[in-house]
Amino acid sequence: MVGFIPSLQSEASVAVSGPTRSTTTNLAEKRYVAAGDRAYVIGAEDGTFPPMGWHIRGEMGGVWGHPIKLLDGYWFGVNGKYPTASRFTSGAGYVQLDFPATQGIKLSRTEFSPDGSPVVLVGLDMTNTARKTKNFSLNVDVRSELMAAYPWGWTTPNAEEFNGKDSGSYDASTGTLTFKEPKKPWYAKVRSSMRPVSGGSNDGMWGPVPGSERAGYNENGNGTGGRLRWVIKLAPGQNRTLWLAVAGSHEGESKATTALTHGLSNPQGLLNDKIGRRIELFSRSSVNLPDTTLQDAFDWAKLNMADLTRTVEDMQIRDVDEGRAYPNPVGTVPTATGIGAGYPDYPWYFGTDGAYTAWPLVASGQWGTAVKHLRTIRDVSRMVNGATGKVVHEIVTDGSVYFGANDDPGNTNETAQFATAVHLIWRWSGDNGFRDEMYGFVEDGLRYIMSANCVTTCDKDQDNWPEGNGMVERTGMGSEKLDVTAYTWQAVRALQDMALSKGDSETAAWADGEADAMERAFDPTWWMPEHNLYADSLCNASDSGDPGSNVCTGADEQLQQRHWINATPMEVVLAEHGLNTAIGDGELAPRAHANAALDTLESDDFTGECGLFHTGVGGGPTGAGELKCWTLPTSVMAVSEANYGRLDEDQAPYYMRAIARQLDLEMPGALPEISPSPEYDPFVDFRERAMFMQAWSPYGVQWPIVDHFLGVRPDVPERHLYVVPDVPEGWPGLSIENLRVGSGAMSAAAGHDSSRYTTEVSAPIGWTLTIGHTLPPGATVSSVTLDGVAVPYTIVDSARGREVHVQTTTGSAHTLVVTTE
Repeated sequence: MVGFIPSLQSEASVAVSGPTRSTTTNLAEKRYVAAGDRAYVIGAEDGTFPPMGWHIRGEMGGVWGHPIKLLDGYWFGVNGKYPTASRFTSGAGYVQLDFPATQGIKLSRTEFSPDGSPVVLVGLDMTNTARKTKNFSLNVDVRSELMAAYPWGWTTPNAEEFNGKDSGSYDASTGTLTFKEPKKPWYAKVRSSMRPVSGGSNDGMWGPVPGSERAGYNENGNGTGGRLRWVIKLAPGQNRTLWLAVAGSHEGESKATTALTHGLSNPQGLLNDKIGRRIELFSRSSVNLPDTTLQDAFDWAKLNMADLTRTVEDMQIRDVDEGRAYPNPVGTVPTATGIGAGYPDYPWYFGTDGAYTAWPLVASGQWGTAVKHLRTIRDVSRMVNGATGKVVHEIVTDGSVYFGANDDPGNTNETAQFATAVHLIWRWSGDNGFRDEMYGFVEDGLRYIMSANCVTTCDKDQDNWPEGNGMVERTGMGSEKLDVTAYTWQAVRALQDMALSKGDSETAAWADGEADAMERAFDPTWWMPEHNLYADSLCNASDSGDPGSNVCTGADEQLQQRHWINATPMEVVLAEHGLNTAIGDGELAPRAHANAALDTLESDDFTGECGLFHTGVGGGPTGAGELKCWTLPTSVMAVSEANYGRLDEDQAPYYMRAIARQLDLEMPGALPEISPSPEYDPFVDFRERAMFMQAWSPYGVQWPIVDHFLGVRPDVPERHLYVVPDVPEGWPGLSIENLRVGSGAMSAAAGHDSSRYTTEVSAPIGWTLTIGHTLPPGATVSSVTLDGVAVPYTIVDSARGREVHVQTTTGSAHTLVVTTE
């Protein structure tokens, strides 16, 4: 009978809910992750597990329970045939892969990892699409790969030397596969909700992976195979679900068994809990935007940051000196939580990545993750760098600190950006205890980088500009970098504000003096009128020129190598409202030069369809440029444009959309590290790609929406709320609900129609409120009403434009209407 579709007889098929995004194209070329905070699985969207990643070449995919890898992958077969998925769906805390019918049996895989436990759960739905009863053999083949997150392929020791040969066994009494790494308490376990009829382990079990492709798994791998088999009977239309659990531990077999048992105790219940928490997260900072591309990116970025949150236990802290050493640990962190930088190659912790990601974490109501991340960075930095307060750069989940010790030449900006992140979270949360907890470390770090007493990362010549590496990890630059300067100025102002709030007048005066000196000298020292840009680095007398035509030849020389950090002086504008009145100028770059620089950066030499180039046309020491668009430089440019009220379609919204358009580049609903660019193909070999999900990417989407377009800037410690929107000319309006501020939540909306500008605010009782709107420069106000009544107002000409301010209190909903002539 042509077109016969039997009615489905469901037997506990996997139930899901919430928002989804799906794709059916080129699945074998795209990566995905199903993540919890203790474990995750990474594979290709067709359901296979090809070798991925480059830190440990070919080994960054599969199942991980950090700090160790557990499996290379798993493959389900029906009567010896291994289908590949034809549809992939990202959900709220889970993924689904749908497979075409094989011999009348249709499979669907639902994968997730419950937070708090190092286990990945796979719900396999099996449906009989035929007209007759089907008896079939179902098997799953797995490949173990018990391997540490560090060492890597090029380090000493390297990953291959460190990786012993796995052993595998099968316990028929429980239906459990167990894999072990020799001489280490590392275990991986696989078990299902349905007892297998048989199972076993040997090196020849590879599922569908042909012999010709196995070398890619073995380049650094040393695993073995395992198999579980079931005999299934399904009536026409009948559905049946089998749950598979993969669990592991680096702390002994009992912990792996506990995680395995927990996962299989109630997998559907655990999935329901996971989805419920993700849907709740999705509902925070609920925006309504007229641009669906930005709307979707704003929403799904919340889930990205949750998926990248990582907790590990028993981190053994050691400075591995950029892979040149492997000493004994200097200490242990019993439990560490933070946000991983990106999948698959950067699932661990970074100083800079965490600082940049703090902004969207705050905007999306997830600053608790940022708090935990900063604590982890501080604790490890103290262990490695002692009293200096220098922030380490990269912490692998086993505790290896790859870079950022006192004698490393960077990254100086990380110590500064840590301070700014602490200040940001304090201002939004109002948590004075958190401020006080971090204060000593922040002060130590900023005094260190502004001093002359260091190995490499401080202001040795005391000219106001700390030396050391910044965000541009390229040769040929002078020792004083523009981004280090900009972020340091921002940080000392942040410290000044915190010091004043604590009554620490000595530290406040020191920070004020340092910031004032930088402000006075910045423009005369760094501005290059022939380029309409600030120099992206300055040379010191000791700097020697690398090969190239645009390199240091003398002290105090300005270099302009067209790197993306040209935007950072415009990024670090301070939100003046709510800062202590003793704090000086809120802008490092004078407005005329700031706008001229942004005009230059908008040109084709610096900007493409992908966003802001890493290094513009003709840039770098040799003039080769680097026409790749990382989402971070594009984010920095979006924030910089918005800081100066540059909201035309080819300004801030252009860069925001350049990021947002990549939402479905590989994994549906995931913002990547690098956009498709003139010099970057996102679909090269899996072992040579950038990240398909990156934590800092939401910075350029979420922060401008909340901080600039809606103009929400709380000062929770002082119980003051500032809401002064700046709406793009082409937008009728926008709104946000359930925006976390302190211990409560608020909502705001803004819009304009011709000469009428409207702002609406609803916030809990007990706050003072500055409500207003930003008008075009030079606009003349005709009338201002609050809740229908004419009220006094003030006009403030800020970097964004002409701001109208009205003072009131919270507790009831307010509507402000500004009419211009």
